[in-house]
Amino acid sequence: MVGGNMKEECARLFQEAWENHRGCLLGAVLGALIAILILLFGFWRILFIGICVAFGLWLGNRIDKADDGWLQEFQENGVGDLLAQIRQKRGRL
Repeated sequence: MVGGNMKEECARLFQEAWENHRGCLLGAVLGALIAILILLFGFWRILFIGICVAFGLWLGNRIDKADDGWLQEFQENGVGDLLAQIRQKRGRL
């Protein structure tokens, strides 16, 4: 069966590439994914998504490191108090 041999050969090549060249393989797949996303959605939208993801990673990292002074204040005061403080400082809203 010709199709079965080709499938096995592709699986073997992929496994060999994964074992010996994992970084190159992941880089190529990531680069292709980014290129496809840029072609589908546009550069600025993908850049915006990247910035949002980076901000989320930064915020998650701060939470993981228990640097939660601002988070503790937010939880204690609640959203309503936070908005009231912003209104007082800006004199509007």
